[in-house]
Amino acid sequence: METLAFSVQEGIGWIQLSRPAMHNPVDLPLRADLMAVLEQVRNDPAVRVLVITGGAGAFCAGGNLHALQEHAQAGPAYWQRRIQAGLRLTDDLLNLGCPVIAAIDGPAIGAGFALALCADMIVATPRAKFAMAHLKLGLVPDLGALYLLPRVVGLQRAKELVFSTREIGVEEAHSLGLVMEVQASETLEARVRELAAQMAQAAPTAVALAKAMLNVSLDGDRRSAFALEAASQAAAFAAPEPAAQIEALLAKRAPAFTGLKPQRS
Repeated sequence: METLAFSVQEGIGWIQLSRPAMHNPVDLPLRADLMAVLEQVRNDPAVRVLVITGGAGAFCAGGNLHALQEHAQAGPAYWQRRIQAGLRLTDDLLNLGCPVIAAIDGPAIGAGFALALCADMIVATPRAKFAMAHLKLGLVPDLGALYLLPRVVGLQRAKELVFSTREIGVEEAHSLGLVMEVQASETLEARVRELAAQMAQAAPTAVALAKAMLNVSLDGDRRSAFALEAASQAAAFAAPEPAAQIEALLAKRAPAFTGLKPQRS
């Protein structure tokens, strides 16, 4: 693929953005490649965890300014279609039936920050920087950032980060809950692989159901959440993993999960 490299090893899918000289821009080629990989992951039960990284000293510094300039006068209809296409990528990432980890060792700016927010958790190094820089271009945050950011840092802080467009370092990002864990650059990959390996041991059906429930947990009322829990647990029990897990625990051996991840409806 033109914009990224993808590999799978021991249940961990690894996406490496591969244009660091361009700061890995979120442009049409990257979106197409990411969506192709996500389709592959959805159809491959061997992938239990997905990692997105930009490599050493890089992540994603936002949109491609040359491409934005080229289409600046394209009109509202064009931009509405383009933004809606980008939101399909956000939806695909959020609804992916396995954990997604962003491993960040460089700037995550603008759309790059929004891309990181699509991950279930972020592990970053001291070289990581974050900024909602869209207003500097006279634009609003996209890729779902205005929905996702307040759910992580709260509404007031989200407004401050968006309106100020200021850059924050990894320690502030960690204190705000944006970054789950800070690692040195030289240990980032090993730590992320360790986390992913732990998560890859869980039953895939239950992981997908739990992730789906957590994703909507802040949007609904308690009664709806409880109803979804009951339906999800019933679906989990209908999958092959619980019987295998219970049998393995009683026999004092590790289970080998073979159930397929539920596909997105």
